Amino acid sequence: MQQVRIGVVGAGVIGATHSAVLQQIAGSLPGQVELVAVADPNPAHLDFFKSVYGYKQTFASAPELLANADINAVFVCTPTCYHAEVVHAAAERRLSIFCEKPLAMDVAQAAAMVQATEQARVATQIGLVLRFSAVFTVLRDLLRDPRAGRPMAVVFRDDQVFPIRGVHDSAWRADRTQTAGGTLIEHGVHDLDLLTWLFGPVQRLRAWERNLAGHPGVEDYVAVELELAAGLRAQLVNVWHNMIQRPSNRRLEIFCDNAFLATEADMSGSITAQFGDGPEEVISESDVLRRFLASQSNAPHALHDVYGVAYLVQDLAFVQALLSGAPPAPSMRVGLDAQRLAAAVYHSARNNVEVEVGDLSSPATG
Repeated sequence: MQQVRIGVVGAGVIGATHSAVLQQIAGSLPGQVELVAVADPNPAHLDFFKSVYGYKQTFASAPELLANADINAVFVCTPTCYHAEVVHAAAERRLSIFCEKPLAMDVAQAAAMVQATEQARVATQIGLVLRFSAVFTVLRDLLRDPRAGRPMAVVFRDDQVFPIRGVHDSAWRADRTQTAGGTLIEHGVHDLDLLTWLFGPVQRLRAWERNLAGHPGVEDYVAVELELAAGLRAQLVNVWHNMIQRPSNRRLEIFCDNAFLATEADMSGSITAQFGDGPEEVISESDVLRRFLASQSNAPHALHDVYGVAYLVQDLAFVQALLSGAPPAPSMRVGLDAQRLAAAVYHSARNNVEVEVGDLSSPATG
């Protein structure tokens, strides 16, 4: 692909996030990336995207954009219930596809989407952005330090204000006809994927859920105990609370035979590390970013100062893969794996049973 010509479907919160970083990427790769068109039923959103991000064309619907815009790649940034129809239509037009998480409303729908894109032989990427986080990438490298020994235990908390207000204000998150569920599938799916990225596949799990906010079918608390193939157990808690001033937050603690690693950042921040009999030390945010940048051989120099923005690194990886002809990663099949794992969590919680998960990994998908 000589030039990536992008159409964005969905001019909401996440569509704006992608547009902002794609605009920076386009500026760093002159002539290679173009923001062509955006689709959304809200005219005010379209006007904003055109004036702020420089889209040349606006459309009221995805079918109009796909039929009329001169694009070769599409970003699917709609509520979850619309992902499938946009992905299927884009695959029919042989467009490269970036789809936000979760992939679909359920596993069957997600599997059909993956099958359609693979049959069409189109490049895909799923928006599991924590794989591009500076903090988690450096932490993954630290886990591979031979001094650490075997991973033993993980405690992972993910909390966020219920995203129908605040910085993630999206009313559709409380509507089960538009969302795949609540805090686990719509936010914690990142965490499930991150755990498999760090430690390998999940073998079995046991889960519990609650719905305190009262939105039917949209849970706001999930706790999961997972046994991973690496031999360790992980406790994951996902919470959507009602404190608008509290930022979206994750805390991850990992114990190995001879190491303790922890962070309260999910994109850019510091890491606490202790090895063997040595003292506990803090790897500063600036040092984390330095280490992360040193590991990124394809980082354009013009973007070095903003390379701690995980969404930028993620979207740049997609663009660079298309320009080089390499398969983007993680592909939508990885998103299917994450959706299957989330479905296993829900099954466990709703049936009060332990679930044997087995190996959900897809070796060829990155």
